[in-house]
Amino acid sequence: MAACAVALATSTACTPLSSDYAYSTTVRLHDGTIVNCDVNESPASTAPEQNGLTLTQERQAEVLATQRLRVLSGPYSPYPTPYTAPIVHCRPAA
Repeated sequence: MAACAVALATSTACTPLSSDYAYSTTVRLHDGTIVNCDVNESPASTAPEQNGLTLTQERQAEVLATQRLRVLSGPYSPYPTPYTAPIVHCRPAA
C-alpha cells in the first residue's frame, strides 16, 4: 500500500500486487480424485460447462478449494464479497 502512495505521488503507474481471494489450488477428494480449482480467477459464465465431475465431486471440490477464504474472512464478513460469495471453477487434474 505504501508503494502505491509513493507511485501516486510521483505520477507513476500503480498496480495492486495480487488479491488474497483469487487463486488456483489443487484438492484431493474423498474418493482419491485430484481436482484443480480456480477461485475468483475469472468471471462467471452464463452457460453451464461440463467439467467431467459428478455433482457430488464438484461440491466437495468447491468446499475444499474455498477453505482458505473462510480462514481469511473470519466468522463475520459482509455479503456478498469475493470472500463470502466466491466464483469457483473446478476440473479433474490431467
